[in-house]
Amino acid sequence: MEKTTTPSVKKIAILGAESSGKTELSLKLARHYHTLCVPEYAREYFDTHDINHYTMADLDVIAQKQLQLENELLPKADRLLICDTTLITIKIWSAYQFNKISEFISSSIRGNDYDLYLICNNDVAWTEDPQRRNPELRDHLLKWNMHELTKLNADYHLIEGTGEEKLKNAIQIIDAHFPAATAS
Repeated sequence: MEKTTTPSVKKIAILGAESSGKTELSLKLARHYHTLCVPEYAREYFDTHDINHYTMADLDVIAQKQLQLENELLPKADRLLICDTTLITIKIWSAYQFNKISEFISSSIRGNDYDLYLICNNDVAWTEDPQRRNPELRDHLLKWNMHELTKLNADYHLIEGTGEEKLKNAIQIIDAHFPAATAS
């Protein structure tokens, strides 16, 4: 699936380990900037599919739908599009679960897919959720996200803090990167 480009809209990806505050931060950023947030499709998918017995084919379906949602919302966004995950997350889970990555996922990830990547640090408490499985992997997954972005030579920042502090830190970075897009 090809990337749809809308030059005036900057795409910001939110990454991190499970229960690191990605969704909360994504939604707050979208509200702050009066724009749209692309939800993490995997959460919707596993509401109706067995999260304990998924396959690489399931991950491809999730990846395709994630890209489709981004492409649908991009032209509707106002200056910024906040993305609550990327294919990097799916790639990491595929490598972790199956020790391999599908051709679709591998070929669909490029360093310039997003204008900025924000990685949520693991400084918030683990919150139980029926779809969360790996509290012991949080630090490993955080490092893995940074490693993947470094391999892509992507522009990324680690976002630290809890609650409003995390939001404030993210806003400062976004405003510094995109002053024209974030000016009121």
